Amino acid sequence: MKTLIIGDGYISSKEMREGFAAWEARGVELVDYQWDQNGYDMSYINLLIEQKGPEAVEVPDELVDLCRDADVIITQFCPIGKKVVGALEKCVALGTLRAGLENVAVDLLTEKGIMVFNNAGRNAEAVADFTIGMMLAEYRNIARSHAAIKAGYWRKEFVNSSYLPDFAGLTTGIVGFGMVGQLVAKKLSGFDQRLLAYDAYPDYEAAKKLNVEFVDLDTLMKESDIVSVNARLVPETYHMIGARELSLMKPTAIIVNTARSGLIDEEALYEVLKNRKIGGAALDVFDQEPTPIDYRMVTLDNCTVTSHLAGTTIHARTRSALRLANHMASLFDGVAPRTWVNRGKVELKKLVP
Repeated sequence: MKTLIIGDGYISSKEMREGFAAWEARGVELVDYQWDQNGYDMSYINLLIEQKGPEAVEVPDELVDLCRDADVIITQFCPIGKKVVGALEKCVALGTLRAGLENVAVDLLTEKGIMVFNNAGRNAEAVADFTIGMMLAEYRNIARSHAAIKAGYWRKEFVNSSYLPDFAGLTTGIVGFGMVGQLVAKKLSGFDQRLLAYDAYPDYEAAKKLNVEFVDLDTLMKESDIVSVNARLVPETYHMIGARELSLMKPTAIIVNTARSGLIDEEALYEVLKNRKIGGAALDVFDQEPTPIDYRMVTLDNCTVTSHLAGTTIHARTRSALRLANHMASLFDGVAPRTWVNRGKVELKKLVP
């Protein structure tokens, strides 16, 4: 049995192979390939695939050839589109180290009867931690003060100086109450805040445990001092927060996005920030990445910006492969992993080394 491991600029094939070492001990042949992203910056490739899917980036023929006789394929961000799927002759399962599936043509794999597995929650702790940090950085002007001191200016006045509150007692609204959203709520519980949430598929049991109240999106936007965007980007959630939703926010409220840029209409957000209709924003994701120095969101004095860092920790990177390997290892016993994406659409197949 041959498993092809495809590394990239985020997680190398060597790191991924280490996570699957136990498979090799079972007698599985591991073949690793380091995808070079056609020489492009990984941030550029990342955004391109997230916006346009697996066909947005061409993969080299040598990789396609390696895929032909692979029984299992493991990828991180390398796209698995028509070219690769069309070449698969023996493949029974594909796993991605990511939770998102933007780089994987799931429908095409399903048509060929290939099981697909993702790695939901692999960097949820990292993203949730970062989200809390972004809230504090924007509210308390941490990044702006840092930048000013570095530039030789002892800055004491900021856009929100006249209404800057304590963190305790605020209302935070969480848009998207999945793994990350629930961790954000858990981490905020020590701040004595009122917590609201909106999700198209509400988990009332989790909300009750975390003392979170589910409301509709309009209510969340109106009543929150902090809006934390932690939803998944799918066609139904694209620009779910636009000009109308932003107009509902308090003039002192901030919005934080550590999920995907497409969840918010960036042009509409720029307009309300530029015209001081809301208090501020903290963004880790943008419509264009990397951002140029004159990028519209970067030029604003009431917007904290970071370079798509939320999910990037040593633990999130090094444990991702091991986590997926452990999930998929149940296939050796003929048991379906809980991360089976196309469950019910393809037949469960046992892996035999």
